[in-house]
Amino acid sequence: MATSRALRAVHAAAALLCTIAGATSVGAQRTADSAIARWVATGARPVRTMKMAGALDDLQPFAAIVGSARVVAFGEQTHGAHEPLAFRNRLFRYLVEELGFTAIAVETGFPESGAIADLVVGDSGAPAPGEAARIVSRGFTWGFGNFAENVELVRWMRAYNDDPRHRRKIHFYGIDLSLGGPQGSTPLPAAIDAALRYLERVDTGAALRLRARFAPVMRHLPGDPAVAITAAEHDTLTAAIDALVERLERGRASYVAATSERDHAWAMRNAVVARQGDRVHRVQTPAPPGGGIAGGAWRMLSARDSAMAENVRWALEREGPRGRVLVFAHDVHVKNAPTVGGPWRLDRPPTAMGQHLRAALGDRLVIVGGIGGTRPPAPSGNEPSIDATFARARLPRFVLDLRGRADPSVQAWLSSVQTLRVNGDAVISLQPSAAFDALVYVDTLTPAGKNAVNR
Repeated sequence: MATSRALRAVHAAAALLCTIAGATSVGAQRTADSAIARWVATGARPVRTMKMAGALDDLQPFAAIVGSARVVAFGEQTHGAHEPLAFRNRLFRYLVEELGFTAIAVETGFPESGAIADLVVGDSGAPAPGEAARIVSRGFTWGFGNFAENVELVRWMRAYNDDPRHRRKIHFYGIDLSLGGPQGSTPLPAAIDAALRYLERVDTGAALRLRARFAPVMRHLPGDPAVAITAAEHDTLTAAIDALVERLERGRASYVAATSERDHAWAMRNAVVARQGDRVHRVQTPAPPGGGIAGGAWRMLSARDSAMAENVRWALEREGPRGRVLVFAHDVHVKNAPTVGGPWRLDRPPTAMGQHLRAALGDRLVIVGGIGGTRPPAPSGNEPSIDATFARARLPRFVLDLRGRADPSVQAWLSSVQTLRVNGDAVISLQPSAAFDALVYVDTLTPAGKNAVNR
């Protein structure tokens, strides 16, 4: 009996402690919410519009956010929404016209982007009617060529370069490996073919010999490389890629003399992108029975992001010591944080492109996350997401620098793990102040416009 009374007393005490702890937790959350609301109210800078044309005075806060950084990485929380793409275009215009940025580097296949880069520079003469829309349709991978906002970007860049008042031309770069492009799941054929086509112009014999080396293994590449190629065949492929890189390196002087430094540099980078793709190819994990993404896919995702970071750095080198580059990709790529959570069950978090860029560039890089959109209920078992927390400010669009002074409870919130919705209802976890330097919030997302040639 005494033991029973003692146990009841322990249980009652435990229940009381839980009640107190719960009340304390709720109280702490309310205190943090109140502090965050005050912080957003005083620190957020409203964004007037997503439209590219017109005055840019509402983007002036970016002058302080960017400072002397040479690279700004801007992320979108989901692909295929109008607002992030439209704001990217407007932000790029501001960065070019007001801060002297010289290029944009976009999450799209590098080899396919060459046609866009050529169109933007304008060396081939005035574009025919509808040419920009057609080139965008082919030159953006992952289906991004279907978006009217990408056509708008390319047309604006070409018009800027055609203006004789602008003595320095601005440039376009793809930074991805053609994953999701016309070649299917494998990032290699487009890059290999682009490099070989250049080599045919300057060294026909070498091009023929290398095509013969690639021929036995190229048939494997449009399908699933994890099951369609043997180890010996893959070694043949790797050796052929290495030989292609070496040939373009050794012949540089004569090849540049026969064409141009720019043409050779792009051909050389296509060969390097083929090598990057081979690294992805080698760590690709077969899909589990029944389909889906294998837990070991983190290796492939990390290799891809490492390659994109390398390609950003190459673009920055191409722009020279006074060059400045806007990078545009998904938040999961631009953030300075591993990818924890998301729609897949991976064995470990992949390393993001933003982590590689931060390690290489330090404070020469500024990372701006894009968040917001239509808000479903908070995921079960998680605190309200970052975007849901910012929604309480009831500002439709704003930019917020995360690096300024803030209430200690806000600083604690920023430096602790929070959730962020991506791609609609998927959730990742990160520390906001580590992952991003600033955030752009948009309360509602709508579908991207349609490229006229794809309607």
